[in-house]
Amino acid sequence: MSIITHLEWIEDPRTDVNIKHNLVDVLFLTLSAVLSGADGWKSIQEFGELQLDWLRQHRPFEHGIPKRHCIANIIKALNTDALLKALLDWINSRREEAQKPHIAIDCKVLRGCWKDNVYNALNVVSAFDVDNGLALYQQAAKNKGQEGQIVRDIIDILACKGCIVTLDALHCQTKTLETIVKNKGYFIIQVKANQRNLHNAIAEHFETHYGNMGQYEEAQSNGSAHGRGESRLVMQLPIKLPQELKEKWPHVKTVIEVARGRKLGEKTSYTSHFYVSSLSIEPELVAKVIREHWHIENRLHWVLDVVFKEDKLKIADPDGAAHIALFNRLCLNIIRQHQGKKDSLAAKRRGAAWNGDFRTELLFG
Repeated sequence: MSIITHLEWIEDPRTDVNIKHNLVDVLFLTLSAVLSGADGWKSIQEFGELQLDWLRQHRPFEHGIPKRHCIANIIKALNTDALLKALLDWINSRREEAQKPHIAIDCKVLRGCWKDNVYNALNVVSAFDVDNGLALYQQAAKNKGQEGQIVRDIIDILACKGCIVTLDALHCQTKTLETIVKNKGYFIIQVKANQRNLHNAIAEHFETHYGNMGQYEEAQSNGSAHGRGESRLVMQLPIKLPQELKEKWPHVKTVIEVARGRKLGEKTSYTSHFYVSSLSIEPELVAKVIREHWHIENRLHWVLDVVFKEDKLKIADPDGAAHIALFNRLCLNIIRQHQGKKDSLAAKRRGAAWNGDFRTELLFG
């Protein structure tokens, strides 16, 4: 099923008397423009005017290209849930699922998208398929306080049966763990001082086992980066929490310590980080999942900033900014799934801008 068919599922929010440009035309224009490097309403209009002949190979564009204010009004008026379903259903239908898929969830601040106060910049919470490098879902949060509920909403929507969900320490919350387990998923979540009693119980639990290395399972790796030696020891233990903690954290089955050593010159420093998990003892898997959680930073957030210039996006309206952020993630998925020549993401985006045939190949296969 083509992207055009999915775009046709989106309901037009406009009244009959206010419709000049076809909604699917505008959506296809926006998608194609963002894929080709557009980063705002003006550049979407400019792309359309320069690429009208190419656009008409796929859609009528009976009344030509709308002005940027018209594009902005149409895109920001769309129902966000309908837009998410149409666009991400299409791209996710082409995913290859791993046996135990790893979904990392994290928030990214769109620093250029704010009204009145920069501290009110838009937050976008994304779910990322680590194995395929694809953005699965997103929801916008107007402030940090909304993130917890949004994460739980995303987990419910994705129905994470059999998936391993990873989150940072901000989301070590009983409601979030309950939501993952209710959806028959597994979790690995970092624990910090925001859950002091749980953190201290885990640290004490490991201290009682340090003298007997045979009592816990471990995975170890060594490497070097930026002129320094690095080592990681991942230790996983079953745990029976004290009764008052067990009542609050009934789904915690094992605990994990990641001990990192860094040697720079003659100096060596050590740090430890603790995690809770609903997984059984599988240290090699746990080590891999914890290490790869940060792919959401360097394979999604970093790429969106460097390749898609998302941190420089200047759209004050939160709905418009959130919808363009969705198009950014969709276009990144499209590029990632391209099976052609092994160019960089940035090179493929330039190719979409410069070559209509290559743009067609990306969008339609």
